Amino acid sequence: MEKRIFTVLFIAVVATTIGIGIIEPFMGIYAESLGANGLMIGIIFGSFTLSRAIFTPFIGRISDLRGRKNLMLIGLAGYTILSFFYAAADTTISLTIVRFFHGLASAMVLPIAMAYIGDIAPKNQEGKYLGTFTIAFFMGMALGPVIGGALHDIWHMNAAFYAMGAMSFVSLLLLIFMLPEINAHKKIKPSSIKIILKNKTMQAMLLFRVLNAYGISALMGFLPLLAEKINVSVFQIGLIVTSNLLVSSAFQRYFGILADKSDKVAMLIAGSIMMLIALALMPLATNFYTLLLFNLMMGFGSAISIPANSAITAQLGRKLGMGSVMGLFNTAFGIGGGIGPIVAGLIMTATSLAFVFVSSAIIVLIGTLMFYRLMKNNNDYNVKVVKT
Repeated sequence: MEKRIFTVLFIAVVATTIGIGIIEPFMGIYAESLGANGLMIGIIFGSFTLSRAIFTPFIGRISDLRGRKNLMLIGLAGYTILSFFYAAADTTISLTIVRFFHGLASAMVLPIAMAYIGDIAPKNQEGKYLGTFTIAFFMGMALGPVIGGALHDIWHMNAAFYAMGAMSFVSLLLLIFMLPEINAHKKIKPSSIKIILKNKTMQAMLLFRVLNAYGISALMGFLPLLAEKINVSVFQIGLIVTSNLLVSSAFQRYFGILADKSDKVAMLIAGSIMMLIALALMPLATNFYTLLLFNLMMGFGSAISIPANSAITAQLGRKLGMGSVMGLFNTAFGIGGGIGPIVAGLIMTATSLAFVFVSSAIIVLIGTLMFYRLMKNNNDYNVKVVKT
């Protein structure tokens, strides 16, 4: 049954992530066509991230108390229905509202799927299971923009929305008929979110996740501007981004297995250092090939660190409540991804484009040092839990 659960969720997450990836890169263009200015485009993008960040911890806790499958079904049904609302949106306000509810639906899918995988992963194999499962996310994000671009150019933006809806509907049917509810949430009484946030290991994991997402989002947000300065084409930019994601995807399973056998904290720090070095080198890129090389380094660093982070988080989830912990884990990513482009934009306005990448490297470095300090005298495998 564990293999069946893993396979069904893997396929569903690939499909739904492709669906998001299909529309995400072109959302700014669509918003602009509705009359959105720069600020409104930022709000439209941010409403999705903000909604997901707000609701994910609470939805995760509900899944610990009530079960996971029905929440995922509601989320996928929401994806399907919202695809038609995207196509019908004719003002920036209506598009913002649709994005907000899309963020809510998103909070019921990937975080709950990760909690499912954490539930079925055998003890001391969390890195292998979650590292392998994370491939689904990276595959979807890599393939989505390519498919979305083709749909947009051949037909219309609405075709991308309907494609997202179709992918979500297929995933919904798959889960209805193939995914069992395993009732793992009944095995432990989850700690309150307040208690979870007081845990030093959880604090370290969330800090790392926020700053990891900050570096990635700053890179993705301003990479096109840097590429434009060195005469890299739009197609080449897409190839660079896809290559970054595919490299990270390709090595997730390997480093997940390694994380189960090795020092997870050391892997987190090693991956983080590789990412911050890549960020600092970005302004030195002079052509497509050097920019591609630095992005491949970024993706490889991500592949080293994320499975180890997920494995430690899953181990915490066994004691504190898998849905609650995975919810907070994804919220941290949302916070970092939300503030990254905003802070980087302010830095660019005050200084230069090059310093956006250098400052991002410095912020990731500070976060890595803080993470090490939190974990230095902390035993990851003997977490004391206080119930409420």
